[in-house]
Amino acid sequence: MAFSIVSVATPTFRQHPAQSRRERKAVDGDKGELGPGSGDLIMRFSTLIVFTSLLLAANGSSAAERSRFAETGSRSQYVHWIELYDANFNEIDPAAEHPAPYSPRKTCGRCHDYDTIACGYHFNARADDAAHGRPGEPWIWNDPRTATQLPLSYRGWAGTYDPRRLDISAWDFALKFGRHLPGGVEPAASSAPLAAAEGAPPEPATPGNWTRSGALEIDCMICHAAESGYSMEAWAHQIDEENFAWAPTAGLGIGSVTGAVADLDDDGAGEGPQVTYHDLKRNGEGKVFFNVVRQPRNDTCYYCHSNRTLGGPQAAWNHDEDIHLRAGMQCADCHRNGIGHHTVRGFAGEQHASGEAVVTLSCRGCHLGEEQGGRLGAPQPLHAGLPPLHLEKLSCTACHSGPLPGDQALPLQTALAHGLGLPSHDYTAELPPELVAPVFLRDGETLFPHRMMWPSFWGAQRGETIVPAHPEAVYDALRRTFRVRRGKTLKETLLEIRLGRDDKTELLGEERAGADEDEWTEEEQARVAAWVEKKALADFQEKLPEAFEALAEVVGPGEAKPVFVAGGKVYRLDSEGHVETFAHAAAEPYAWKLAHDVRPARASLGAGGCFDCHAEGAPIFAGKVATPSPVPSEESAVVAMQELAGYDKTKLDAWNQSFQGRAAFKWLGFASMGVVGFVLLSGAVWGFLTVTGVARRKD
Repeated sequence: MAFSIVSVATPTFRQHPAQSRRERKAVDGDKGELGPGSGDLIMRFSTLIVFTSLLLAANGSSAAERSRFAETGSRSQYVHWIELYDANFNEIDPAAEHPAPYSPRKTCGRCHDYDTIACGYHFNARADDAAHGRPGEPWIWNDPRTATQLPLSYRGWAGTYDPRRLDISAWDFALKFGRHLPGGVEPAASSAPLAAAEGAPPEPATPGNWTRSGALEIDCMICHAAESGYSMEAWAHQIDEENFAWAPTAGLGIGSVTGAVADLDDDGAGEGPQVTYHDLKRNGEGKVFFNVVRQPRNDTCYYCHSNRTLGGPQAAWNHDEDIHLRAGMQCADCHRNGIGHHTVRGFAGEQHASGEAVVTLSCRGCHLGEEQGGRLGAPQPLHAGLPPLHLEKLSCTACHSGPLPGDQALPLQTALAHGLGLPSHDYTAELPPELVAPVFLRDGETLFPHRMMWPSFWGAQRGETIVPAHPEAVYDALRRTFRVRRGKTLKETLLEIRLGRDDKTELLGEERAGADEDEWTEEEQARVAAWVEKKALADFQEKLPEAFEALAEVVGPGEAKPVFVAGGKVYRLDSEGHVETFAHAAAEPYAWKLAHDVRPARASLGAGGCFDCHAEGAPIFAGKVATPSPVPSEESAVVAMQELAGYDKTKLDAWNQSFQGRAAFKWLGFASMGVVGFVLLSGAVWGFLTVTGVARRKD
C-alpha cells in the first residue's frame, strides 16, 4: 500500500457559524425560501463572488488572510465528531473487511494546519532554519554490544553529532528513537516542513521501505487524548514492527493491529499489517467521537520528560514532586504554545519563534519581574540576607532545581536515554548509557546545574578531526572480534574470565584456592575483582588491533585512522602498532542544563546558611564527578566540580577559610560599632551641654 502525501489545494470556505439557518439557506439558494428561479440567480452571483474573491486573494487582499482551517475562538472545549481518513485521503469505513489505518495528517489536518504544527519545537529538529535555543538533552544512540554511547542532535548543538553526517537516515532514527517521538519523521521527499535547509547535509540514502511502513506522522492524540487513553507502549511496539502508519491507530486504542512490515520478505511477500477497528462511538452521520483535550496532561509530558536519580539519599517513592506541580499547576501552564506548537522552554533570554514576549514564563521573569511577573499567583522571593551578587552569579536553578549536590554526582536515568515509561525488568543502575547529575558548570559568569554524559564510539581520525562511524556498520565489523552475546554488553563480555586453579592459588593462597566463591571474604572478593579487571583490560587492548583492522573497512581508505573514544580519552594504534591513548575534544563530556524538579525555598541550597556553599569541601564546588567508561580501563578519572566549572581552587579555599570566623567577626564588628557609637554619642552629648552652658553652671 502506498502512503503518498496528498494536500488539499483548494481552500474550503465555510459560512460563519453565527449565521442563522435561514441566512445560510439563503446563501445556498433554497428555492422554498426565496421563490422559484432565485436559486440559479444566486448560484451565478455566488460564483461571481468566489471568482472575485480569488482574484483579490491573488493580489494580496484581505481575503488572503482567510484560513481554510476551522477554529472556534472560544475557551470552551470543542466536541470532536469527525470522519476517519487514511494516508491517501480516502474516508475509512471501520466496518470494512480490510480497512486502512487512520492518518493524523489527513484526519486532523482537515481542520488543523498540520504543516504549521510540524514547525513546532517538538517536531522541527530536522529543520535547519528553526530556532533551536540553548543546548538540551541529546538523543543517545546506545549500543551495548559495541560500547557505543553517541550523542545525536539535528539542532547543531556543540558536542552532538548530526545524524545526517553519520549516514544515519530518517528511517534509522525513527526505528531507534520512535518509542519516545511524537511522530514527524517522514520520507524526506514528503516532509517539506522538516526538510533540510539549503546548504545542510543531505538526507542519506534511506534503507527499508517507506512505502510499506508509511510515514511516522505527527500523532496529535499522543498529547491531546483525554483520560489517559493513549498507550505509548502500543505506539512503541508498532514502530518496532516497522508499522509506522499503523502506530496512531494502535496507540489511541481505536483498533487492533496484527502482522508486521518487519516480517515481510525483501520482495514484499508475506502477510502485512491488518487493522480491526473496535466498536467505536459513532453518531447518526457515521462520524467517530474523538475525546480530545486542548491542554496536555502532566502524565503526557512525563512520558518523555521523566528523570530517575539513582543512589540518592531518598527512595523514589519518598521523593517529592516539583513544587509547582504539587501546588496544582500543569506543565502547560508555563510551557505554552499556540497553533504553531512552539512550546516555551522557559529559560532566561529565550526568544520565542512567534515573536511574543515570554519573559514572564521563566523563573526570573515570573518570580522576580519588576514590571510584570507574578503569574498564577507566583510569590516574589525576598532572599533576605542574600547579597545581590548571588543573583548575578547564580541561576535560580542552581539553588532550587534537581537533586541537592552531594559528595559525588549521582547516576541518572532519563526517558529519552533509557526508555523510561515502557515496562522493563532491566532498569538497574548498570543500564547504559551512563549519565550523572547534578554537575555545576558555568555559562559565562553564571553557575547552572547540569546533567552530563561522556561519549563513547568507534570512528575515524582525519587530521585533528574525529568523526564517529555509523553504529550499525561498526557492529557488523566488530561482532567477530568481540563476540558479544545477546543481552550482554561489551564490558560484561570482556569481564567473563574463568579463574583456573593456578590463578586462585596465586590470588588466595594454597589453602583458600579450593573454597567456593560465596565463601570468599570481602578482601578476597576485592582482590579477585581487581585481578579480573586488570586481565579484562589486557584482553581488550590485545583485541583492539584486530578491531581497528576490521574498522578500517568501515572508515574507508586514505589517511583516516580508526579510533575508539571512551572514558574521556581516545584509543588508537601508534606507528609501531601498539595501543596508545590521548586527550581530544571529541572525548570531552556533553552537558545540558536541568530545570526540574524545583524544590521549595526551605529545601533550597543555602537555606541552611552560608556554609552550604562556603565551607571547605562544600559539594557545590568540591563534589566529585567520576568519568565512567563502558569498557575495562584503568581507574576512572575523578574531577572536582570546581575544576569543571573553571574556578581557581586556591581562591575558593581562601574565601572559604575567611568564612570560618565569619560569625565571630560579625559579632566583633557589631561590638566595635557599638563602642564607637557610644563614644561618639557621649562626645556629642558633652559637646551639646558645653555649648548650651549647662556644664559651666554645674561647675
